[in-house]
Amino acid sequence: ALNQFACVVDSSIGAIATGLDTEATGVPLVVYNPLSITREDVVEARIAWPGVLPTAVRVLNPSGVEVPSQIVSAADGELRILFLATVPSVGLAVYDVQAAATAATSTLSVTTSSLENARYIITLDGNGDVANIYDKTAGRELLTAPARLAFSHDFPAAWPAWNIDWEDAQQPPQAYVSGPATVQIIENGAARVALQVTRDSQGSHFVQTIRLAAGGAANRVEFANTIDWMSSICNLKAVFPLTVANPNATYNWEVGTLQRGNNNASKYEVPAHQWFDLTATNGTYGVTVLSDCKYGSDKPDDHTLRLTLVRTPGAAGGYEDQATQDWGRHEILYGLAGHVGDWRASQTDWQALRLSQPLIAFQTTAHSGALGRWLSLLTVDHSRVRVMAVKRAEDSNEVIVRLVELSGQPATNVHVSLPTAIAAAREVDGQGAGRALPASAN
Repeated sequence: ALNQFACVVDSSIGAIATGLDTEATGVPLVVYNPLSITREDVVEARIAWPGVLPTAVRVLNPSGVEVPSQIVSAADGELRILFLATVPSVGLAVYDVQAAATAATSTLSVTTSSLENARYIITLDGNGDVANIYDKTAGRELLTAPARLAFSHDFPAAWPAWNIDWEDAQQPPQAYVSGPATVQIIENGAARVALQVTRDSQGSHFVQTIRLAAGGAANRVEFANTIDWMSSICNLKAVFPLTVANPNATYNWEVGTLQRGNNNASKYEVPAHQWFDLTATNGTYGVTVLSDCKYGSDKPDDHTLRLTLVRTPGAAGGYEDQATQDWGRHEILYGLAGHVGDWRASQTDWQALRLSQPLIAFQTTAHSGALGRWLSLLTVDHSRVRVMAVKRAEDSNEVIVRLVELSGQPATNVHVSLPTAIAAAREVDGQGAGRALPASAN
């Protein structure tokens, strides 16, 4: 399925790129943004470089202005780079990658025990765990203790693939991913800095990369994990002991949110889609946990959130094969975003979407094009309304635009615009019934 959808994206972007103006002094790249907001984020590009690989690059935006960039690797005729790209809502932008004599100047910093950008200062302890995350904008610390990876005993009495027993969930972790840790700087440039922490624990191998970026991508801390998992009769959770406290947390359910309390015998492993959040009871500050692929979570007390990453439960009674479930290699990305006020005011739900739906770069050929160097296929003039899908109607040539309001509050006078005139529009429900809407030149 992933390969099929990748082919759909490739062919779709390729079709549009033929009409873009991709003239460039160096190598032209088309950057695609799948989200319905204009955003500045880090984009990774792999370039089949013509000629000798350069030692540095400069990347120019559609207006010809240089943006922060860096080379990650250069070998076998391929250049792997990172750069900050600003791309319109559900749109594309053309960037020009040129060889340079020197690397771009960076405002980021990294050592083997710390990272810093415009928003956060992160420090690691001797075990390789993130011990402190200081929010420079708010002037406060996010953590009361290190953010660790915890092993918890997991041997359900029945249905091991589905159940985590309350008796096990109440117990403290049986161990943590611990040292000795090998820490190295793997990214150090103008777009992003990163530390890689490698450890072995409980029979499994862990490589965690902590990342901070520049520009519009600076407002979240990212943890990219590669786990070779061979541990048994346990689950693994990312534990976040936070400085904010509240008996309730907010969990995203894609088209809405739900508040839940601390773990109890009825609810102690609960779902969330892409993010869940803990905001102080006085509403002054909070932290949102972001996730690109994990949905299980729990809240053992007023100030701790945990994200479940993998689990291999003990098994008995005819389900012995489940005693090795999740064994193998896992790539898991999650993050944290601090916010002043609640998550609605700071819109950290968009940070979760930006984490899970990154900008995508495509190398192309240089040619003129009537569509220009900056193209939005669809825009919404309300930051708390998101486009979830754009699709062809099942029984007609109409186009379905699926919208969702993000804050749980009424949103009125919301305008959806396309690059061509709208002949007619109507509001429809899941059955296709609805009412006509006014259609302007947009």
